[in-house]
Amino acid sequence: MQLFFCYFYIFLFKPVRVCVVEGSGNYKKGAQNCPTLEKSSNVRCVYGLDRLDCLRKIHKGAADFAAFYPEDFLAARWSGVDILVTSELRFHAEHFEYQIVVVVDNEAEINTARELRGSKFCHPGHGLKNHWTAVLADYFETRLTPRECEEDLSPVESRLKSVSSFFGPSCRAGPWVPDPAEDRRLKKKYPSLCQLCYNSYQCAIGDKHWGRRGPLYCLTSGAGEVAWARLDDVRSHFGFSGLAAEANPTEYSFLCPDGHLQPLNTRKPCVWVAKPWPAIAAKSKVATEVQDLVAHLSHDDINSWQNALLMVLETYHVNITTLDTVIPVDDYLDQAVGFQDAYNNPGCSPSRSIVFCTKSLLEMYKCSWLQEVASVYGVEPGLQCIRMDRLDQCMTKVRSGDADVVIVDQDSAMRAERDYGLRPILYEYSSNALHKYLIVAVVARGSNLRSGYDLRNRRACFPQYEGAAHTAVQTALQNHSIGDVRNFFAESSCNWKSTSRCSAVYDGEDGAMRCLQDGVADVAFVSYETYKTMKSSGQQDWTIFCPFNKPVKHNALCYLGWTSVGRVMISNETIDRRQKEIYNAMKDIDKLFGRKNGLKAEAFNLYGLFDGRSDVLFKDGTESLRNRQEMMRDKSDGFFEPTSAYLLRGMGTQLHGHCALHLLLIAVAAVTFTYALQRLRME
Repeated sequence: MQLFFCYFYIFLFKPVRVCVVEGSGNYKKGAQNCPTLEKSSNVRCVYGLDRLDCLRKIHKGAADFAAFYPEDFLAARWSGVDILVTSELRFHAEHFEYQIVVVVDNEAEINTARELRGSKFCHPGHGLKNHWTAVLADYFETRLTPRECEEDLSPVESRLKSVSSFFGPSCRAGPWVPDPAEDRRLKKKYPSLCQLCYNSYQCAIGDKHWGRRGPLYCLTSGAGEVAWARLDDVRSHFGFSGLAAEANPTEYSFLCPDGHLQPLNTRKPCVWVAKPWPAIAAKSKVATEVQDLVAHLSHDDINSWQNALLMVLETYHVNITTLDTVIPVDDYLDQAVGFQDAYNNPGCSPSRSIVFCTKSLLEMYKCSWLQEVASVYGVEPGLQCIRMDRLDQCMTKVRSGDADVVIVDQDSAMRAERDYGLRPILYEYSSNALHKYLIVAVVARGSNLRSGYDLRNRRACFPQYEGAAHTAVQTALQNHSIGDVRNFFAESSCNWKSTSRCSAVYDGEDGAMRCLQDGVADVAFVSYETYKTMKSSGQQDWTIFCPFNKPVKHNALCYLGWTSVGRVMISNETIDRRQKEIYNAMKDIDKLFGRKNGLKAEAFNLYGLFDGRSDVLFKDGTESLRNRQEMMRDKSDGFFEPTSAYLLRGMGTQLHGHCALHLLLIAVAAVTFTYALQRLRME
């Protein structure tokens, strides 16, 4: 009792800060509960961008405690954050969120782990979302089969080859890699891994033998001989949880890691791996006080600060279970058999990591966190981050093979391809017009321009010579039979020709608008986002001009084309296998940490603010990474690549007559540059 009043005294006079990840759904738990919490207690809310941001805030002293998932603790161990685990967030009475076991058919006569070779294996599959993690789904395989690192195979395919060689017919449904074509190729090459699926050709999410109960249906239908399944599902499937049994439990046994069998009705089943509960962790100097603070939280009084704090901490968990004592992260994870071992991926030697070139210290810092969290969530190949000071240095590194990947913006894309031999493999995509690079023509209101032909010999400003806006305007003029495109605008234009450079204050997006506002030019070609930003600042003297066609609808936006604000670029010399490795790893990272269906990830945000700074590595407005075909499916027509006009001009100087016309048409079709004026509903 005396100790309780001591803690009460501390929290009465000394504020303690909880880090809250607001999330992006309709319910904002911080906004809803923090006012009550701060009004009625000495607990203060600090908002984190994601759970790893909360981890960094605790490390830097900006917050005192937060709720974390066990995978976050693996990242905490890597980063050396000084925290202690105080309490678990449970939704049932078991010591672990779930445990995973191996169940064998007694008729298969599998009595030891060594006898699993050639057995018919039922795997839970992939694409399981919150019910399994990909790492735990594959742990049984990786523990039994030796890791091979063949030079001519990707790490993913190398593992699949090893598994297919060890087990007999199996069901491993769901996507093996993000690229559908590569996924289909792998399933054709290793068909035994789909042979036991209900639909062996599809071998997909939703198969009867896929998911939480899928391996057990696979086993008890007579197809399989060994199943990798959650213990709670085994108990339910075989009638030990009050439901009718799907099969006779006496015909099956648990196979233990040490090589012996147990009956399914045993009181203490042997477990291969256990997943710890999410838990509350605090910096060490206040961990005991935090443990006591949260020990008696409840929802009994919905107007109380105790209820508000519990609402801030929990997700779907309803039960705070106090640990016997506050303990280090390693000790907490060690209590879960197999968990740390499952995430201890040694990788290949020599390393097959994707070398990611960053252009600043802050980019390097974010990349390092991304490298760790991607490893925790089982992305292969993993990342390795290096730091340069400028984009050109990174592009040189990629060209020379010292790096694999660099992020390049829309105005440097042409230079990257022409001067450094790079090509895009993925594009930053957003469905919002403000987060595309959407090129518009801005003129003074009342300029009395009737069509694009009236712009001849006028002064124009561009953000950058050979940048995206420059390319879009060139191609639009070519498509509308202007004639001599190169000399269309006045010689005094800014960034129209390589020789028409103006003051540096007129470079860039803001510079091009400044050029127009200062009267240096009659028209500025900039992104729609730049125009909207200027308009929101109260400047009403400028308007968007439709150079050739008027919008069909009065409130529609006319533009000359759009492109991505950034692209993931690799060297032209990258071999096909390596390209697929990079593509699939980046797609996996995007799926894990991007914005799925518009919602941000809560573990780590690939897009959005990082440590309070915008546009670190990727643009904040990015929603996902798309390949070229996926970009073309956007509802707004007119996607283009800044390199195309350069390529067409180069061809045009070498081709003549009918041959020139024929090949030019082929080139236009190949690069899909038919972006006459397009229309987009204002967003």
